[in-house]
Amino acid sequence: MRTIALEPDMAKVRVLADEFIRSVPPQQALGVAAALNFANPFYLPTMDDASASRLRIDLDQFCELVMRARLTASRARQPNILVACAPKSASTFIAGALSTALGIPQVSLATPTLSAYSGSVLGANLREQETDDMALLRNGLSGAGYVAQHHIRCTPFLARQIALYGIKPIVTVRNIFDTLVSLDDMLREWRQVEVPGNPVFFDDGMPAIFTGLDDEARFEMLTDATCVWYVKFLLTWQKCEAAGMIKPLWVSYEDDFVADKARLGARIAEFVGLEEADAERIAMCFADTSKGTSLRLNKGVAGRGDKIPAKTRERIVAICRRYAGEGDLRPLLGKELVA
Repeated sequence: MRTIALEPDMAKVRVLADEFIRSVPPQQALGVAAALNFANPFYLPTMDDASASRLRIDLDQFCELVMRARLTASRARQPNILVACAPKSASTFIAGALSTALGIPQVSLATPTLSAYSGSVLGANLREQETDDMALLRNGLSGAGYVAQHHIRCTPFLARQIALYGIKPIVTVRNIFDTLVSLDDMLREWRQVEVPGNPVFFDDGMPAIFTGLDDEARFEMLTDATCVWYVKFLLTWQKCEAAGMIKPLWVSYEDDFVADKARLGARIAEFVGLEEADAERIAMCFADTSKGTSLRLNKGVAGRGDKIPAKTRERIVAICRRYAGEGDLRPLLGKELVA
């Protein structure tokens, strides 16, 4: 299962999966084929038209199955946690620590894949990380619960999904200047080796020239690519909360994650509200930075945004100021907030 879930070469997947199906007793073949399709959503077993016709379902059957799946998932008694995050807000680290502390898997709610990493391998990184209904159902039916981590703006539609499936949203935010410096570090690190055709474009959307630019040009490019998205991310969650659609737990990189991990652990434990959510264990997992690199914890400090050139800082503030009447922009701008 894991092998084909992490294999982007579909020709290889078909060979491996089809061979495996042929190796099992005929009465088990359909169940095995379904499991393999569950592992890789792009795999379908090789068969003739007559065999495929015998397995077809009509729209009425599909509607009933979806309704039953939604009904079951909506009533499941399992911990479902969404870490909705501004980029570089320690969200990968927080999600990983929660998965460890609570003993529940990390999943993707944006792709119907076996794991969050599988979605990346299959080429989903540059997509908007909107929730996928099939992913919500398959993970909502697991019985284990999950932690999902996504760069996702809130909408009334998402708020309804959160309510329907009993999802606990934790929203992580960070000063935008510090964010851009940390993002720049990450992009330059994984672009150290130039590869013909710029294949990592499908991971970050940056042109091949990015690492060769000077600091000012890179930060200007990052501002163009991300600034408005960051503002809308913050405001959509604030507006949906103000409208009573959601009740998220807000986590500030500076005031919570960096300042007091023990207090953050206690807040999350209370918010999740599970017997398994032990505040001390969560705080202990937050304090353990031994796997920080793999969990994208860069420096783990605040105040790095001071290195952004003054011209770019002024431009960022000007962009944010356009939205000043829409919500509280202090989590993004801090001391540089201009009302």
